[in-house]
Amino acid sequence: MSGREILLHHLIGRTVHDADGCAIGRIQELCAEIELHEHGNEYVVREFHVGAFGVFEALMGSQFARRIAEVLRLGRSARYTIPWDLMNLDDPEHPRVTVSQSRLL
Repeated sequence: MSGREILLHHLIGRTVHDADGCAIGRIQELCAEIELHEHGNEYVVREFHVGAFGVFEALMGSQFARRIAEVLRLGRSARYTIPWDLMNLDDPEHPRVTVSQSRLL
């Protein structure tokens, strides 16, 4: 595995912090494309889906989780689509977005 490769199961569920150090949610999904090459193919991650209710939202569906949050008065469930180039994975155990949370909305 090269220095640019990270095992996906090491990222799913990790808490993501923004540039100000605030937790914005957990990685729920990664969207990747297959790049076809003469000597083989590779998956290239294009974006991350990060949700405020993390695994709960991923398992129950975002509409259900949002409704529960409204009933419990927890506020709206934020779900962010973060492009690859805004995610800092220098430390895969502590992923960070390179901008503040307000710029993700």
